[in-house]
Amino acid sequence: MMFKTTRDIDNLLKKHDSYREGCLNLIASENFASQKVRNYLTGDLGNRYGCYATHNPAEREYSGNKYIHEIEMATQALVKDIFKADYVDLRPIGGHMAGMSVVLGLLEPGDQVIEVSLSDWGHGLVGPMCQVRQFDETINVAYMAFDENRGVDVEKLKAQARELKPKMIIFGGSGTLFPEPVKALRPLADELDILIAYDASHVTGLIAAGVFPNPLSEGADIMFGSTHKSFPGPQGGFVASNNHDLMVKVGNTLSPSLVTSHHLNRLPALAASILEMKEYGEDYAKQVVKNAKALAVALAEMGFNVQGKGMGYTESHLLLMELGDYVDTAPGKLLEEAGILCSDDFSGSSPEVRIGTPEVTRKGMKEEQMPVIAQFFKRALIDKEEPEALAKEVESFSRQYIGIEYSF
Repeated sequence: MMFKTTRDIDNLLKKHDSYREGCLNLIASENFASQKVRNYLTGDLGNRYGCYATHNPAEREYSGNKYIHEIEMATQALVKDIFKADYVDLRPIGGHMAGMSVVLGLLEPGDQVIEVSLSDWGHGLVGPMCQVRQFDETINVAYMAFDENRGVDVEKLKAQARELKPKMIIFGGSGTLFPEPVKALRPLADELDILIAYDASHVTGLIAAGVFPNPLSEGADIMFGSTHKSFPGPQGGFVASNNHDLMVKVGNTLSPSLVTSHHLNRLPALAASILEMKEYGEDYAKQVVKNAKALAVALAEMGFNVQGKGMGYTESHLLLMELGDYVDTAPGKLLEEAGILCSDDFSGSSPEVRIGTPEVTRKGMKEEQMPVIAQFFKRALIDKEEPEALAKEVESFSRQYIGIEYSF
């Protein structure tokens, strides 16, 4: 198809909105921003450049930045406050770009990195980068081990660090169930001169709300992430640290090699979402975790193999479920046909799904709705009901929750 008029655009967007209202969105990397936050994305800043080539935002490449500079500095102050950081950089337009800026800014050719592998629900930052020949020839990557509860195996990581002597260890990923052992690794990192980086993309909102450990307070040298997963803001990225020298290196790497115009219209929206989090974030984040735990328990009671049982399944906004007893292919498409949206993976020995609770929490669901959701999974994957018929029930349930809570 091809758009012929703006009415065509409007009609397709209406179809999208109606479709998503009828779906049960359990994608852990998505959230539901308030209308107040969304409105800020439509302002004049969407057509402006606020470029600065160094870590110093006062050194602007474009004129007309008088109030843009004030907006950036005021938003930076909010980000510093919620993450207890002395320095932040908001130029990355996504969490992955933020991570790339840390890797490229702080490593030298030939350095070793240890991170979370894709098969353990890592973001796979350095691994995929090394699919590009230039990076593969200059960065060495190894992967940390996890225990039977999907937590980092601390002793194995310490032994691995002593053997490989990496320049950097990157904690965090897209399947973070429990706090990572940043504090436990800090003494060894000091001894071996290892930088500890933390990919907070998924748990940003929980950290900002104070219900998940702040990596910088635990001893991480630098943290990066996104603002649109457990954090209910606009899409975008950030880097934060209490180390000035590291931030200068990252800032000089970001621009102009990775980004010049950094999508200024997201900054007022980000600021508004932070103010919402300051007002409602603790209640929101606590409910997100309560919902994730309740859903994990309900799914386990129905026979599903929910990971992390020995540690209470999860302390974050998501849970992981292994499905080898019920399906032999990645189940995401089947679940989508039933109106259930979540992420799947088949990079390990068995198909898995990742289920997140941020959006359903923002839309008003509490612990009592989690067994209903678990029943939908059972009917789709264990009972193998016809997905189109099940989708109608999922839609009827989901349309009861189309408002928004924890927001202005």
